[in-house]
Amino acid sequence: MVTRRFVGIAVLVVMALGTLSVSRPIAQEPAKPGTLSQTLEAASLSPEGKALLRAKGVEVVRAGVAEGEVADLIQRGVGRGIQPAELVGLLDVVAQAKRQDLPVRPILDKVKEGLAKRVPPARIAGVASRLSGELATARDLIRRAEREGIRVETAGERQRAMEAVAEAFGKGVPLKEMEDLSRQVARSREAATMSRLEAGAQATADLVSMGLSPRDASETVGAALSRGLSRRDIERLRERLGQEMKRGGSAEEGAKQLREEIRFERPEKAEKLEKVEKPEKTEKPEKIEKPEKPPNVERPGR
Repeated sequence: MVTRRFVGIAVLVVMALGTLSVSRPIAQEPAKPGTLSQTLEAASLSPEGKALLRAKGVEVVRAGVAEGEVADLIQRGVGRGIQPAELVGLLDVVAQAKRQDLPVRPILDKVKEGLAKRVPPARIAGVASRLSGELATARDLIRRAEREGIRVETAGERQRAMEAVAEAFGKGVPLKEMEDLSRQVARSREAATMSRLEAGAQATADLVSMGLSPRDASETVGAALSRGLSRRDIERLRERLGQEMKRGGSAEEGAKQLREEIRFERPEKAEKLEKVEKPEKTEKPEKIEKPEKPPNVERPGR
């Protein structure tokens, strides 16, 4: 009995030691740091600066911004000598945009562009905040456009249209002008798509960048939309205005001539859409009567 008891105790001891030896390496294995932690560990910052950026970075990631994007922004800022407190301000702008359900990519690009050009952080934050406001106004316009009948046909159309409208706002196009463009697209029935609104907004921004006033630009694009021209034709307005300007006229004169030409152009896109979406019913072909056999003709004997 005593021997069996000692054997049992020895087995339990061995099992316990084995469990400890297996669990110890697992418990002692360090967790792999994420992209944000790796970036901060490699940064030439004080412990206080790292702690500040780590706390803000985690907050931005929790708001929904990809960790890699947050780490990349921090790395670029540190590389340009931006102080941690100033970087926190830039990260705040990005986080606020995400919380408002706005596209973050344009804001991140604007911040990175400012850092690359060594623009002061306060000015970068101001520009990025203004862009966030334009995106928010564009988002509201897009929502109204959908209620008015403009369709979203493919993934990503809504966001691309939002960004194009925001860009037009950034060029100085008033909200009323963009609302008028949106209504013109909505009235085009089969062609009332978000993709077409995006093209109209982008063309308006492009024409303004060529020297047209926002009013002339929106009127020129509006003429093309009212006429029912295709998306490709709307995108070509920039090229056509350039051709008019090469003839020696001003941007305003070129736009006036362009609007005059548009009045007489055919809305090929609308016609094609109508044929595709509403095919005409074809009548059943009439039965073709078999031709009567020709009468037998007696051949003369050989």
